[in-house]
Amino acid sequence: MMPRLRRREALLLVLMCSTQFLNVANISSVNIALPDIAADLGFSAATLPWVVSAYLLTFAGFLLVSGRIADLIGRRKVLIIGFAIFAVCTLVDAVAVNPQMLVVARAVQGIGAAATIPAALGILTSTFTEASARSRAVAAFGAAGAVGFASGLILGGVVTGPLGWRWVFGITVVPAVLLLALTFRFVPRDDASDLAKGRVDVIGALTATAGLLGLVFALTNASRSGWASLGTLTALIGGIMLLGAFLWVQARVREPLMPPRLWRRPNLAAVMVIGLCLFAAWVGANFFLVLTLQRALGYSAGEAAMALLPLAIGGLVFATLTGRLLPRTGPKPLLVAGLSVYVSGLGMMAVIDTGTGYWPHVLIAILLAVAGNSITFVAANVVAMARARPDEQSLVGGLFNTGMQVGGGLGLAIMSAVAASRIDAGSSTEALLSGYQAAFWTAAGIAALGLLVTAVFLRTAGPKPSSLDSGPTPKVGPA
Repeated sequence: MMPRLRRREALLLVLMCSTQFLNVANISSVNIALPDIAADLGFSAATLPWVVSAYLLTFAGFLLVSGRIADLIGRRKVLIIGFAIFAVCTLVDAVAVNPQMLVVARAVQGIGAAATIPAALGILTSTFTEASARSRAVAAFGAAGAVGFASGLILGGVVTGPLGWRWVFGITVVPAVLLLALTFRFVPRDDASDLAKGRVDVIGALTATAGLLGLVFALTNASRSGWASLGTLTALIGGIMLLGAFLWVQARVREPLMPPRLWRRPNLAAVMVIGLCLFAAWVGANFFLVLTLQRALGYSAGEAAMALLPLAIGGLVFATLTGRLLPRTGPKPLLVAGLSVYVSGLGMMAVIDTGTGYWPHVLIAILLAVAGNSITFVAANVVAMARARPDEQSLVGGLFNTGMQVGGGLGLAIMSAVAASRIDAGSSTEALLSGYQAAFWTAAGIAALGLLVTAVFLRTAGPKPSSLDSGPTPKVGPA
C-alpha cells in the first residue's frame, strides 16, 4: 500500500493495524456465537445484548482518558498495559460459567481495548509524519478495522460450529499475547519531544469516564428495561450531568484532559457525528443480520459464517481502494458516496423475508453495506486525525473512537428497543423477522443522518486534493 517503506515503519504499520484488527474482530466475533452463548449460560433475549454492550460500555468510557494518558506517559507503555488486560480477560471469557462472570470479564476486557486503540493510532501517526504516507497509514488503520469486523463474524461462525463458543474467546488469547510480546520487542520507547507536557487532569478524567459510562449504560439498559425505567433514567441523567461537569472543568483547569481548542479544528465536530452514526448503524445492523440469517432464514453458525465471507473480502478491497483514492479526491466526495451506498445496503437488508434467497438479494445487500462502511470508515479516520499535533495524536484518536463506540452502544440500544416492540407480539419466525426488519430500517435512518451531516456541515478542502501529497501535515479539510 505504501511503497519503499523502511523495515521499522513497515513493522510498526503491521503491528498497529493488527491491534485495530484484533479489537474490532473481538467485537464482532461474539455476535455469531450469541445463540450458543445464550443456550449454554442461560441468557434471556433481553440480557443477551449485554455480552456485546458490556465491552462497548467500558471501551467507550475509557478511550478518552486512555488517549490522554498515552500522550503523557508514553504510547508504548499504555499499549503494553492494554494488551495484558485484554489477554487475561479474554481467557476469563473463555471459561465463564454464568452470565455474570462473562459480562464482567467483557467489561474489564473493554478497558484493555480502550488502552490499546488510541495508543496504537498515536504511534502510527507519529511514525508517519509525511502527508501522503500518514494519510495512507491512517487509511490502512481504518481498513484493518473494517476488515477486522467482518473477519470476526466469519471467525465466530467457523469456530462456534465445530468447537463451541468458548473457543471464539480462547483462540483470541493467542494473537493478544503475541502482539504483547512483539510490542515489547519492536515498538521503540517514546521520544520525549513527542509527549505532552503536564499531568493527567484527574477531575476531568473522573467526570469524563463516569459520564460516558453512565450515558452508554443508559443506552444499553434501555433495550432491556425500557427508557422510562429507574435504572435507565438515573444513568442517563447522571451521565449527562457528569459530562456537563466535565465540560465545565475543561474550560477552567490549566491542563485539561480535552483542550477546548480541539473543537476549533476544522471538521472535527462534523466527523465525530459521522463516526457516531456510522458505528451506530454498523454494530446494530450486524447484530441483527446474524440473528436474521440464523433465526429467520435457518442458517447454521457455519453457514452464516460463509454467507458473511464477502464482508471480509469486500472490507479489504474497498478500504484499500479508498486509501488510494483519498489523495486524489479528498475526503468529502468519498464520504458522500460511501454513506449513500451504505444506506442502500441497509435498506435492502430491511426487506429480507423468509423467502429471500442468498443470491442475489442478501449478497448484494452485504456488499453494498460493507462497501459503504469501509469507504466511510477510512475517510472519516483520515479527516479526524488530519491536523492533530504530535503531542495529541492519541487524544484525538481516542476522542474519535469514543464517538464511534458511543454510537455503537446507542445504535444497538435503539435497534434492540425497536425490534423488541415488534417481537413482543409473538415468538414466531414472522414476528422475529418483523422486529429485525424494523431494526434494519432504523439503521438505514441513522446512516442517512450521517449522510446529511456530511453534505451540510463537512467543509471541503481549500487547496486542491493533490495537496494531500505534500507538506508536513495531511491537507484534509479546510486550510
